[in-house]
Amino acid sequence: MLTGFLRTIILFFVTTVVLRLMGKRQLAQLQPYEVVITLMISDLATQPMSDVEIPLLGGVVAILTLLLMHSLLSFLSFWSIRLRAIICGRPSVLVRNGRICEDELSRLCFDLSDLMEGIRAQGVGGLHETGSVILETNGAMSVFPASDNRPVTRAEQGLPPVYDGIPLTLILDGKLQSRTLALSGRDAGWLRRILKGQGIERDKDVLIALLDTRGELLVQEKGKAGRTIRVQAMAAEEVGW
Repeated sequence: MLTGFLRTIILFFVTTVVLRLMGKRQLAQLQPYEVVITLMISDLATQPMSDVEIPLLGGVVAILTLLLMHSLLSFLSFWSIRLRAIICGRPSVLVRNGRICEDELSRLCFDLSDLMEGIRAQGVGGLHETGSVILETNGAMSVFPASDNRPVTRAEQGLPPVYDGIPLTLILDGKLQSRTLALSGRDAGWLRRILKGQGIERDKDVLIALLDTRGELLVQEKGKAGRTIRVQAMAAEEVGW
């Protein structure tokens, strides 16, 4: 029993490290070869765990071999567009200018119900509001609304562009995030002065504190009775992260 316990722990960490080395895309949007490798890693990891007669080293070597294969295929698909098309395939246009491409749906064995479901899942009401639909190589569906159903942009309204940055998390679950606070160009004393001005004495009383690109600080206190506070912490023109 102890042997099985230790083998399971070792294989768990080996598999976790291998998947981590494959990169974040491996955990989110998988290419076909990545799906195959992930399934094979899962099978190779479970066999030595369930059968102590199978050498542990053999399972680890096989998993590392798949990591090598993944790295090689990723390099080849990055290096050559032609090889990328062979390894990953090409995107398929399912709807063009609001018209369904029947031949492409037939080739992919993609039925209309799946198409309509994918369009609705992207927040588009239906085909009458759809401009184009592309089935990506990882199986995800990209839906582009028709031009008369797209939101009006600032450029179309003749308005000046606004700064597009990422909101910073300054406090998370009561813990000060020093790295993101440094990105804002402010220090902990600045943040705590603002919090004290709102009656919050301790960092650990804050569930989350977010500083957006307009300089507004959103603070939510812990607990069911915790307040949600918005404070203009800095001028919008001072934002530069």
